[in-house]
Amino acid sequence: MTAPPRDEAAVRKEAVAWYTRLCSGSAGDAERQAWLRWHAAHPDHQRAWQRIEAMRATLQQAPAGIASPVLRARLASGGQARRQVLRSVLLLAGSGSLGYLSWQTAQQHGLVRPLLVDYSTAIGRQKRVALPDGSLLTLNTGSAVDVRFDAQTRRVRLLGGEILVETARHRQGSAAPADPRPFIIETRHGAARALGTRFTVRQFDAHTQVAVLDDAVELRAAQAPAKAVIVRAGQQARLTASAIEAPQQADESAGLWHTGNLLVNDRSLGEVVAELARYRRGRLACDAAVAQLRISGVFPLADTDRALLLLVQSFPLRLRSLTRYWVTLEAA
Repeated sequence: MTAPPRDEAAVRKEAVAWYTRLCSGSAGDAERQAWLRWHAAHPDHQRAWQRIEAMRATLQQAPAGIASPVLRARLASGGQARRQVLRSVLLLAGSGSLGYLSWQTAQQHGLVRPLLVDYSTAIGRQKRVALPDGSLLTLNTGSAVDVRFDAQTRRVRLLGGEILVETARHRQGSAAPADPRPFIIETRHGAARALGTRFTVRQFDAHTQVAVLDDAVELRAAQAPAKAVIVRAGQQARLTASAIEAPQQADESAGLWHTGNLLVNDRSLGEVVAELARYRRGRLACDAAVAQLRISGVFPLADTDRALLLLVQSFPLRLRSLTRYWVTLEAA
């Protein structure tokens, strides 16, 4: 009897997790036997492992500067050397068919662990993702999510960055088929449950910010899940792992980044530059002497060079750059 196909994303994650464990230098006979059982348990496991082997073959043909830390380092030596080897392997895996690796959530107990994500965007890019229930996700610059729909819940895990969520109920109204499963966005700080809505979720280091554009969202902090706070259209709120701040009026530009533009109305130059820096590789900053200059305007996010030129043309500023990747705005 042919085994039913498994979820491809889940199998990819399992395969890379096994690869990391076997390369860690601490795998024993029991783990190797467990890997053999996993490998033999399903044809999809074998196909995923073949992709791992193909990746290894690619590494063997890579330039010495890339391949040597992976192929010739002594994995069993432990400590920093082993972590560097695993980091090199996983970064190379992430740059190819095996997908994106989120390093912010990949390190635990001093050892690197891989986390293949379902959808991601590079710096300066955005992506629209249609979900199986008819909902729509838009990923902002440098973002990553995992999507897990099952019989009980529709769950999206925001691993980093920012997303715009448009539920099927919001997009299709009464035409959307009834779906009793809750639609939940999770971050490291807690969860946002959509109540037939459109909203943004942005994850920072210390908190998550949710801005509701239509209808309402229910927030729960990770360490206080019994207490729920409802955030309504036109409001935004921050949640930490332990608490949720009182909802406030949302920023007027909330969610407008999906149009490809940054709308600024009387904000400081420091804030504007920090926002533009999210869409640009390297370092972008402004001199402290001009950081409080008030800025208004519309700036393209897909072309930050043009956005900087608009700033220089519209305000008493000039650009000082060492390279394209090290740029400072200062007084003209």
